Amino acid sequence: MTQADTLPPSSAFSSLPEEQAYISIYDRRSPLIDLILVALPFAAILFNKWLGPLTVLTVLAITPLYILLRWERLYTVLARVWPLVLLPAFAMLSVVWSDEPNATLRYGFLYMMTVIPAVLLGAGCTRDALLKGIFLAFALYMFVSIPMGRWVGWGNGGRAFVGLMASKNASGDAAALSLLVTMAMLFWAIHKRNRVFIILALLVLPCGLFSLWASKSTGALIATLIAMSCLLMWVASRQVDRSARTLIFILAVIAVMGLLATINLWMPPLFEYVLESSGKNAGLTGRDKLWRKADELIAQRPWFGGGYSAFWVHDNLDAEYLWRIMGIENRSGFNFHNTPRDILVDLGIVGLGLFVIVFAFSAVRLFMRTMIDPHHVSILFCALIMFESPRVYFELLGFSDMNFATFIIFISLSHAFRPTQLPAIGQLR
Repeated sequence: MTQADTLPPSSAFSSLPEEQAYISIYDRRSPLIDLILVALPFAAILFNKWLGPLTVLTVLAITPLYILLRWERLYTVLARVWPLVLLPAFAMLSVVWSDEPNATLRYGFLYMMTVIPAVLLGAGCTRDALLKGIFLAFALYMFVSIPMGRWVGWGNGGRAFVGLMASKNASGDAAALSLLVTMAMLFWAIHKRNRVFIILALLVLPCGLFSLWASKSTGALIATLIAMSCLLMWVASRQVDRSARTLIFILAVIAVMGLLATINLWMPPLFEYVLESSGKNAGLTGRDKLWRKADELIAQRPWFGGGYSAFWVHDNLDAEYLWRIMGIENRSGFNFHNTPRDILVDLGIVGLGLFVIVFAFSAVRLFMRTMIDPHHVSILFCALIMFESPRVYFELLGFSDMNFATFIIFISLSHAFRPTQLPAIGQLR
């Protein structure tokens, strides 16, 4: 247990003990600066349907703001997180062989500008500020989406809750993430005896549960049950010694890896059961058509693919056909709903290999560091990796720009490279 875990907070919004909460927000040393830097991009992405272009501008602004306000940490952080930056860099490099270089350059830049602020925040902000900032953004979204969210038709005359998202699946993802973040926040607040955040977390929990259930997102529900079980075990493991905690972590990881290894055996029948109970059949999900087309494209360009985001462009006849049969009227914001296939189509075997190596190395490092120093936000990030892992074969994760799943995945992975002690910020006035 670290010193930060043994000392009480100075106030409801205090961060690490060495950073005094009474410092004015106008002073760069204020812990509220880290909190705001974290909360802003998450809130902007979650409210993208309302903010539109302001979402992109907000996320783009985080990097220069971090450099301006936290420049002392910049070199230390970048020297550690550079493996993660290789991924958007390779996506941008694909402009050299892209079928649509203009699209690749544009969306590759946006992907880079999604990843860079995420890794700066994940490795370069105080841990308490990370947890509070993410929680406050999701709490605000939950409080607003419940009364103002919309519903869509689902199944045989049923309805699914979309909230402020573009689809019920995105709504389910947001609800699932909010539940995981809120549970981590609740345990942190109980440990710190922080009544403000205990009350806030207890208010968010029923909103998240309702939104997850009403969204009818089977994948999000199953992944939440897996990740929540891991989170609860790992929080409980804080009370035991390191060897017992390591055993608990390893057993949880082995169990999830077993589920992943057999996912093709249990996930499709489960999806079919849910779809049939709603009056649909599995073919209506469209994934079979998408995956067949993806496999054709991969066979044509196996090693380097067709370039990042070079397929889903207007006037591409194959893309136009898929948009039409899938009912995507705005002809944008779509993918093959399978992360390995999406990467292979865009960046080929070389790109997929790079992603797998970097993601696996970062995830292992995150789990090992959390076993040694189980801060609540580190446990949350491990649980988030568990949440996303079963879904990589059915959704696009960590590979799209200006997306809250991409943002939180890279924040989680970059936390594995966080310095044990961040460089001090300025001097007290």
